[in-house]
Amino acid sequence: MYSPVRLLVPAMCLFCAGTAWAGTVRVETTVATEVRMAGVPVVKTYSAGTVSLPDVAAGEHAFEVFRFGKARSISVEVPETGTVRLMVGEDSLSTDTPPPNPSTNAPVVRLKATTGQRFSILVDGKRSALLHADRPLMFDHLGPGTHALEVRSIDNLTVWSRGTLNLQPGDELELVVAEGRLPEVFGRAEAWRPK
Repeated sequence: MYSPVRLLVPAMCLFCAGTAWAGTVRVETTVATEVRMAGVPVVKTYSAGTVSLPDVAAGEHAFEVFRFGKARSISVEVPETGTVRLMVGEDSLSTDTPPPNPSTNAPVVRLKATTGQRFSILVDGKRSALLHADRPLMFDHLGPGTHALEVRSIDNLTVWSRGTLNLQPGDELELVVAEGRLPEVFGRAEAWRPK
């Protein structure tokens, strides 16, 4: 005889097993910094700047922060949703979990690299971060207005793409970059203007 309970229980278990929570780690630095998570470089800045790492699994993670050739470890509690800040100064290193701010309408720009490719990202003429295929970047601090964006080779010798972002409040853009091609733009496509 057919039993509906036998079919329902496995389906519920699959749903529970597939549910994962992830937050964002925002690295705010006043100096050139390299940040590693589980030994893997995830952020590299060449000067002061802010870079966000989206979709970091919720829970406690160990980060290594390199400044001036010296490493220092810090434990970061990533929330199930929302953002935790990792603040890096010349002589300071701290983290916090700010209260959520659902009223913010700041534009968000996500960058993804195609499989096996890495890029150096420049925003408004400053080297901002390294983009890896396995680690997308999120910029949620740029604000509305016009911002210059360059995608270069990892050694900064080849410019793969150059253009401007004309951001408006509430914009959510995703740019997928690859060598030798213009970025694929998802969201409000007219916000990206190649040069």
